[in-house]
Amino acid sequence: MREMEALHTNYQLIEKAIKYIDAHFKEQPSIDVIASSIGMSKYHFIRVFKEYVGVTPKQFLHSVTLNYAKEHIKESKSILDSTLDIGLSSVSRLHELFVNLIGVTPKEWREKGRDVIITYGFGITPFGEALIAYTDKGICYLGFIDQNKEAIFTRFQELWENANLVHDDLKAQTYLENIFINNKKYNLLVKGTNLQINVWKALLNLPNGAVTTYQDIANFIDQPNAVRAVASAIGKNHIGYLIPCHRVIAKSGAMSGYSWGIERKKILIAYESTYKKSHPDFRLATIEDIPNICQFLHAIFPKSAQNRAKIVSEMIQNTNTHALFLAIHEAKMVGVLPVLYNVSVVSGEKVAMFEAVIVDEVGSDHAIEKELLEYAIASCTKRGCQKLRLWAKEASDYERFKELGFEQSERKLFTCKVLRDEF
Repeated sequence: MREMEALHTNYQLIEKAIKYIDAHFKEQPSIDVIASSIGMSKYHFIRVFKEYVGVTPKQFLHSVTLNYAKEHIKESKSILDSTLDIGLSSVSRLHELFVNLIGVTPKEWREKGRDVIITYGFGITPFGEALIAYTDKGICYLGFIDQNKEAIFTRFQELWENANLVHDDLKAQTYLENIFINNKKYNLLVKGTNLQINVWKALLNLPNGAVTTYQDIANFIDQPNAVRAVASAIGKNHIGYLIPCHRVIAKSGAMSGYSWGIERKKILIAYESTYKKSHPDFRLATIEDIPNICQFLHAIFPKSAQNRAKIVSEMIQNTNTHALFLAIHEAKMVGVLPVLYNVSVVSGEKVAMFEAVIVDEVGSDHAIEKELLEYAIASCTKRGCQKLRLWAKEASDYERFKELGFEQSERKLFTCKVLRDEF
């Protein structure tokens, strides 16, 4: 709680500084002037700012300029293009919180939450006060508060008009700390049209530090002429931060509107950009990756196959039967997952066999192993695989793999039935 309070206090100071910068941008105020405007000394301001955001005030200002935005729009477009290989029917594996979207049932939609029990409450976050609400299915609302507590609560009530509301600030604060401090995974219960849900899913494919445009999101959901509808869907997002609508900006690079304040949007984008390089990327291997894959495997298995390059090359080129998924961290390969595709002669189901998840010391805490597996599961689901099999070497592997839906068989083989998302 103390850590959250300290971050919240720092956020309030930074928000004041950003408002001052926005109001006096043309004057190009010095750091001394900005610090003085919020009642702090220059060096104390720089120290607090860097402790909170991770960069100096000057670096922060760069991250909210048009040049920064324009540089990253193109990059983020390529990220969205690459995730089309996984598709909207999958759960994003790029979002650091790995949230899972669950849509309300048609009955819940019509009845506006009738008979649904929703616990809600107010608490503090590193980005200001917030209202959070949740059901037994997942979080159904997260909105930031400035001087508009009543308005935010009214918006929440209108969304779930007929639900049974239970007020509990203590539980709400626990949820907020789990989200913002402990990075705990939660399901999200969303209420929206098919288009709105597809837009929100698209946003989950954007990793920290990325920004995109309304047009790119429209292209991603295969609705290139629905830019206004996309903008409307983003504006109606009722789960802030976890569904990262703050990562969408104007095509010009300008930081356009945000339901929870433009200053907060700038802080979120800058804050996330500082951690961009600390999270791995996941993708399919290409021919160009062969030397690095062989070097990576040789470092872990120095006495293994001498014709490894040939084997890797055949796996990459024979896409109907094989795949190699990679984890890349700060331009370095840190994980490899070989997959064999097959068809069951008994059931006729498409099956994906995961030989092993190979990670180096960076992934020794199993975080990268889990994320790489989740990414591969999403891709295999998109290919139409109805069953996944994964060999487990040690008994200690069992619990980790169970978290991903695998079940132990008699031969230390884990199987997982994969069902497509029907959104």
